[in-house]
Amino acid sequence: MINLLADLQPLVLILMLVLMYCIENILPYLTPPSNRKTHYRRNLTITFFAIILNGILGTIVVLVVDLTAHYQLGLLNQIQLPLVLQILVGILLLDFGSYLTHNLQHKVPFLWRFHKIHHSDYHLNISSSLRFHPVDVIVSQCVYQCIAVMVIGLPISAFIIYGSIAIPLLIMQHSNVRFPRIFERFASLVFATPGWHKIHHSSIQIETDSHYGDVFTFWDRIFGTWSKKQPHEIIYGLVEYNEDKHHRVKNLMISPFKKGGNTLS
Repeated sequence: MINLLADLQPLVLILMLVLMYCIENILPYLTPPSNRKTHYRRNLTITFFAIILNGILGTIVVLVVDLTAHYQLGLLNQIQLPLVLQILVGILLLDFGSYLTHNLQHKVPFLWRFHKIHHSDYHLNISSSLRFHPVDVIVSQCVYQCIAVMVIGLPISAFIIYGSIAIPLLIMQHSNVRFPRIFERFASLVFATPGWHKIHHSSIQIETDSHYGDVFTFWDRIFGTWSKKQPHEIIYGLVEYNEDKHHRVKNLMISPFKKGGNTLS
């Protein structure tokens, strides 16, 4: 079953992109961009390279998972727990570490230079899901995960199950689709639903610096990094990326290396 989940992840990613694309173009929640085709093209170009990079880095992380199990490294390899509980604790700890890493991506200026490429998008839709600078991908999908796997002693089954939850959730979170209010109300008690996550893309810093949880909302609730705003009540994007030229793929890739870390120069 675990091997099947791992094999299905790329297919799930593609199917979710296609499904959410169809829904958001038939019943859009937020006002779509006027240059919709250009917006999709630019973001999907970045997505293409992000998927390739994720595939390469994913191989490295799996290797670290295998080495961690072989040498019995990390917390979960030092204590005796039933397999189900070991998987559950591993998933929760991995997501908590992701929450902390996401905080650092906002608080550490060097990391924010790259992470804000994801936040600069003024119009959220499925093409925004993997709009990440390659350096940002390396930090969150390789450096963090490798460290987390070794510290936690994460079993491969927990790693695969977590990814199988996170991938479709990532696409849903950024899709321009309004989910039923009752779904948002109850599901967000546990999971970072689309309505919950979109607040993280607000142009107002105090709202951008909130809703950090990738899969679960526990951490935001525990540490008070959440608000009661609704997606249609906020303005998206970042003010320093206020011109169309700033969103060209080339400019998005080189902007973190420019003085000031943006495309204004």
